[in-house]
Amino acid sequence: MKTSGVERYDIAERSDHVEVRGVSRRRVVEALSLLDRVRAVQAEHAAATRDDLVHTLMASNVPLTPPATVAQAQRLASHRDALLATPSYTHGSLCELRGDARESSTRTWLSRRKAEGKVFTLTHNGRTLIPAFQLDDRGEPRPELQPVLAVLQGAGVQGWALWTWLTSPTTLLSGAVPEQLVRTAPQRVRRAAERFAAARAA
Repeated sequence: MKTSGVERYDIAERSDHVEVRGVSRRRVVEALSLLDRVRAVQAEHAAATRDDLVHTLMASNVPLTPPATVAQAQRLASHRDALLATPSYTHGSLCELRGDARESSTRTWLSRRKAEGKVFTLTHNGRTLIPAFQLDDRGEPRPELQPVLAVLQGAGVQGWALWTWLTSPTTLLSGAVPEQLVRTAPQRVRRAAERFAAARAA
């Protein structure tokens, strides 16, 4: 590539390096050093002007968050509210269901089941929640859910996303809800979980 200026030089890009012809090594080092200084000045300028820019935008009533982002957050909040309206346990209520002598025993039991991938929890407003659908009426993990949980958690699906997929109608199951259909068609639900996990990874 030919570049015009005070000095004329050629730049050739190789597979693992760049060659500059027509200029001394010293000038190349100077140019790179100057580039570093320019970037440092730009960073300092951005930091110095950021507060002023934010203040100006706020004073001008310019929305700092794009409307699409706000709408997405509103939909997410509504969906999470809907999930929170469904049955779930705390350590205390799960302790009562299981008939454990102490809540500490329930916490230990739950920690072990989580480590084994048999149940999942999430934290909301500083409290641990255990979605109830994954447990039977004795507070034990539903065995038919175990292979599905293994697929999803192995693909990094956790927390709200895991709760959502398992309890929402999905086109992968012709509109059926995974945690319900798994009672009668466990292999079909597992295959759907595998397709969902693969799509997230793509």
